[in-house]
Amino acid sequence: MLKNHHESLSEYYQHYMVNNEINEKLVECANIQKGDIVLEIGPGTGSLTNSLVEAGAHVIAVEKDPAMAELIMERFQDSGLVEVVNEDFMKWRIRTSIEYFRNHYSAKGIPFKQIKVVSNLPFNITTPVVKRILPMGDIFSSMVLLLQDEAAYRLIDMSPQASNYRSISLFVQFFSVAQYEMKVSRSNFFPRPNVDGAIISFNIKSALDYPSVSSTKSFFTLVNMAFAEKRKMLRNSLEHKHPPAKIRNALKSVNLDETARPAELTLDQFVALYNALDASKENHPVDCT
Repeated sequence: MLKNHHESLSEYYQHYMVNNEINEKLVECANIQKGDIVLEIGPGTGSLTNSLVEAGAHVIAVEKDPAMAELIMERFQDSGLVEVVNEDFMKWRIRTSIEYFRNHYSAKGIPFKQIKVVSNLPFNITTPVVKRILPMGDIFSSMVLLLQDEAAYRLIDMSPQASNYRSISLFVQFFSVAQYEMKVSRSNFFPRPNVDGAIISFNIKSALDYPSVSSTKSFFTLVNMAFAEKRKMLRNSLEHKHPPAKIRNALKSVNLDETARPAELTLDQFVALYNALDASKENHPVDCT
């Protein structure tokens, strides 16, 4: 069956799991219980979907490839546990669609609770998916992904000055508690990729548990600006947005050296710096007269 869909696999950059033990490990890491509602992104031929169904989960499967979506619908139509959405996840209107499924499940007498995300992701959409899901802690409680091993380390490496430490590492830490679960050999995929995979779990935070900043959007604007040239000193990388004296004063107020670079700061230090710059803005309003 996989060979018959090889063209689809290539077009959508998907590498499908051929070892069911890995699918079962994904289900185990996600702690899937009977009655859980699970979002699966890119179900492909349905090998992971089948493991989720066997665990008693209600699955919302979002599949971009029309041929694969049809295959999933045919394979699980008698289970009563799988809803297939033939859409590109990156264009899928999550909140509107989840509200539809909330009403759909309620009408069937199925208790609706926070959704768990479990997926063997197409390797090329890992970061965009993470950025879409993690800030939605009001909808999603957890996420377990099978993704490229190198990408996994970029997401979970929270150690300043580490080679993989970058803005996405801070994003993940801001919105979740992430954990590297296990490495998955490339031999378990078809087509066989040139890299190994890894299973990563994310315990998604609610808004009440976020670090305290006035605006998450402007906070990450600062973080992304800082990491755009991570070897530059912060006083230089932020000068396009803030006057040099303001940056020096903010660094000093949070006990950071004037020569500090973005890769040296922890999430807490970035939050402190952002809040110091934000407070400075409030204390020195623009004169509009």
